[in-house]
Amino acid sequence: MRRILLTVFLLCLFLQPAMAQDITFNTQTTTAFIESLENTETLDLLFSDATGKIPYVSLQDGLVFLYGEGEYTTEVKDGIIVVTRSNGAFLEVNVEEEKIYFSDYDLFLKQPDAVTLLDIVLDDTIIKHEPLSFESRGRSLTLEYGTFNIDIFRAGNLCLMPLQTFSDVFGIASLGALLYNGENLFFVSSKSCIKTYDEELTELGEKYYSVEPSQLDENFADFNYKELGLNLQLNYGLAESHNITKIREWFEMLGLDEKLSSTDPFQCDYALAEICYKYFGDLHSAFHARSPYTGVHREGIDIVPSPSVKSFVQNLHERLEARQEFFPDGVPGYQKKGDTAYITFDDFSFDRSRNYAEEPLTRKEKRAVEKDFASSGIDTVGLIHYANEEIQNNPKIKNVVIDLSCNTGGSVDAEVFVASWILGQSSLAVRRNITDCQSATSYTADVNFDGKFGEADDYVGDRRIFCIISGTTFSCGNLLASMLAESGKVTLIGNKTGGGACAVYLTSTAAGSLFQTSSPWLFSSVRNGAFFDIEGGVAPDYKLTGYASFYDRSEKKGLTNFIKKLY
Repeated sequence: MRRILLTVFLLCLFLQPAMAQDITFNTQTTTAFIESLENTETLDLLFSDATGKIPYVSLQDGLVFLYGEGEYTTEVKDGIIVVTRSNGAFLEVNVEEEKIYFSDYDLFLKQPDAVTLLDIVLDDTIIKHEPLSFESRGRSLTLEYGTFNIDIFRAGNLCLMPLQTFSDVFGIASLGALLYNGENLFFVSSKSCIKTYDEELTELGEKYYSVEPSQLDENFADFNYKELGLNLQLNYGLAESHNITKIREWFEMLGLDEKLSSTDPFQCDYALAEICYKYFGDLHSAFHARSPYTGVHREGIDIVPSPSVKSFVQNLHERLEARQEFFPDGVPGYQKKGDTAYITFDDFSFDRSRNYAEEPLTRKEKRAVEKDFASSGIDTVGLIHYANEEIQNNPKIKNVVIDLSCNTGGSVDAEVFVASWILGQSSLAVRRNITDCQSATSYTADVNFDGKFGEADDYVGDRRIFCIISGTTFSCGNLLASMLAESGKVTLIGNKTGGGACAVYLTSTAAGSLFQTSSPWLFSSVRNGAFFDIEGGVAPDYKLTGYASFYDRSEKKGLTNFIKKLY
């Protein structure tokens, strides 16, 4: 064991022995920017000569930073740090044996307001998390961090661990990534906090990259590599289907270990991008932002993706081009053809800054929704609210068609909102594969924004509901198709969906590169009480062939006529 000296505001404390030599940690109170420059907090980071540039944090401070005060108590039993949460779940950090034991990993990381252990829907303003939900507790979990040569220390009843280790082990439940650029901390919930859609830096991004680019020293580069291994070993959700048992052996098999452990941060970034696009190749994995040590002015990262990614992208482009022939002026989000209403959106978006009850759609915005939804600036919630209003006020509409043929995913909250509108009450089934924890959380929605949930005017009721799907219906698009198919209330038309069962895991490296992968949360369908992930896609009830059968909505010979003939 090492013996640790913790310096707090120039006060030097003699702490409990942990190895043969003493280590002095110095505290640096650090500003943390929470998704913007305006929203800030502070967190004490710890540095020592022995650990170099690797920032450490006390586990207790980190948990308070992410989840708030009053949730955790700490004690030491026989040299083992025990942290217990108010819900009864606990962890044990054994620095002698270099492992962390979780009595119930899912319960320990459960969001305070979550109805079930794997309730990952954040909104509670227009989505109600219903108490009639199901959950099955998972197995205990032991993380043997010593196998990755990660150093964690005990200082009295404090557990001191690398900031990145804390983020990788405990941050996943926060649905965001914790970044450090050598000067400040940054908590981001999406790439858009750092970069705009056009890849321009935001104000927060400018701050993040304001430090001088530099090489990594050997100790930090080595830690950056080892910690990436721990992160992906614990959190990559499709490891089993990729035949990955030991992630660092897999890095070596790919010949990427030298690049990933390089002191040149650009080489690390490039290798990580290769893993995301070429070797994971799951369409969820993506490289978002370079390390601040690399900077923004180095040469570009141009990766040839895996054949499956390349094929999906090519098919999507072909489909979008074919659709444009039928909608040269833009695709309407809401369109009426006789007694049939079409709702079309290519992703799931949820603008949390807009309250439609207080700021309803303007006449101009409604016209934009019916002309070219993609350029309207309205999110999926606004579209569904408008569509529901039109359908509720028009008894002549008998058929409602949800076109997901080009929908590649997005916000889970928006997906649940749509599903609840269609079904009245939706149920999101999730399994965490590393513990086999399972939950099915039920939701209702306030679609007309009157403060009431699951009322008759909040869903489409007794209309005939259809959903158009294709091989480019992916991720949350695939999830909605699965939920509709499982309900038995919706007829699916088109081709088998493109799959995508995992929620996205936004994360980072110790050197500050931002990326995402498929998380260990697997969206599932439930049959006879058993959970089956939906990675393999959803088959239609009726097949369509040729792009015209998808996008020619004419009432005489097109899709509208085809739908009428089904009944």
